[in-house]
Amino acid sequence: MHLKKINPDGLYSAIAKSMVSRYAVYAVNLLSMMVLARIFSPQDYGTVAAVMVFFIFFQLMAEAGLGPAIININQLKKSDRDGLFGLTILVGTVLALLFASLAPVFVLFYELPGVGIVVPYVAISLFFFSVNVVPNALLLRDKAFYRIGVAGLIAEIVSLTITIALANLVNPIHALAAKGTVSAGTLLLTIWYFSGKTEFGRPLPGRKFSAIKPLLKFSTYQFFFNFINYFSRNLDNILVGRYMGVAALGIYDKAYQLMKYPLILLTFAMTPAIQPVIRKYADDQTKAEEIHQSFTFRLSLLGAAAGLLMFLLADWIILIALGNQWVDVIPIIRILAMAIPVQVILSTSGSFFQAMSRTDLLFLSGALSAVVMVAAIITGIVMRDIESLCWFLVVAFHINFIQTYYILYKKVFFKPVSSFFIKTIPSISITLGICTYLFFSVNK
Repeated sequence: MHLKKINPDGLYSAIAKSMVSRYAVYAVNLLSMMVLARIFSPQDYGTVAAVMVFFIFFQLMAEAGLGPAIININQLKKSDRDGLFGLTILVGTVLALLFASLAPVFVLFYELPGVGIVVPYVAISLFFFSVNVVPNALLLRDKAFYRIGVAGLIAEIVSLTITIALANLVNPIHALAAKGTVSAGTLLLTIWYFSGKTEFGRPLPGRKFSAIKPLLKFSTYQFFFNFINYFSRNLDNILVGRYMGVAALGIYDKAYQLMKYPLILLTFAMTPAIQPVIRKYADDQTKAEEIHQSFTFRLSLLGAAAGLLMFLLADWIILIALGNQWVDVIPIIRILAMAIPVQVILSTSGSFFQAMSRTDLLFLSGALSAVVMVAAIITGIVMRDIESLCWFLVVAFHINFIQTYYILYKKVFFKPVSSFFIKTIPSISITLGICTYLFFSVNK
């Protein structure tokens, strides 16, 4: 197969639009992190991050796979659209109240009073997130990436400005926690306004909650995948905060955030474009696989370069992005850099499962991934050492990379996976080189 003969039929065009629209948001996000890292301490960040771990869990319950399900549908009546929107308002209200009521539990779990300050802000953010599910999905379905990017840009600028202003007026925890709330509220307002130009129009509160029924099969598997994926991706933050303290959590969380930046720049900006484009090949596995292999090969080379640069420039990245008080992040980010190449590829796999309407297999893959990740996290936590934890996570990411693509090729594309793995050799070689260097440098 020659890559130049493959016509992705709009995939790269859609990806380009998604990336351009999101890069402005990511640039402001990075600037925001650089500014706030010099205003707030690792302790402040750790306190907020401790609660945000549970916020992510409630987020997936609020979304419940509804967003990807809406993207995949071809028709949606006005009454159904408004019914779905009304349902998200109700769900958001219930979940926000439940989250707020759990404040004493979070305080008891972490044994840190400052956690209680963060909870009300996060509860309000949860409501805004839930209400935003339908209008955001409508924009994604229409590939309206510019409008989504503008909304994200406005939300980040507004929330950063207000957070900086509050930092001089109130307790730092209040100021940092308020950022997420202001951002979520601003994002909801702008996304809802922009959704008026989508094919299905701007949603209004409705009472036809039964509109969710035709979407349940797709969304249920998506929800269960998100549910188990939550524990595999967030159990480390929960346990680090509980057993190593919020200062350690602040450092670990910042290292993990920086490791994710190449993923954000290379794949998180791309994945919204994949499902809307590839879904038209749900009945043509050969075409979908050709596009997938062409796309992921190019992506693997970018991921390998990103991982190598993150490893080599770790000192400069931390000092420039975060400042001197975050130097403990440097050895951690060097270890996590080894996971970047496979993570860059792996983070796009879900969109292909979704586009081919195989969220059942996405759930299966997610379940297997969760088992591996949880085992790695618990082993690292038992050792009470963040660097050891990171080593185990790197191994887990590579194991999950293998099983995910085995399932995708055998059960979705119905093709041998060997050709795909051969294409990743240049990328994997970078990881092996970094691992070899770290091994010999430690054992000198």
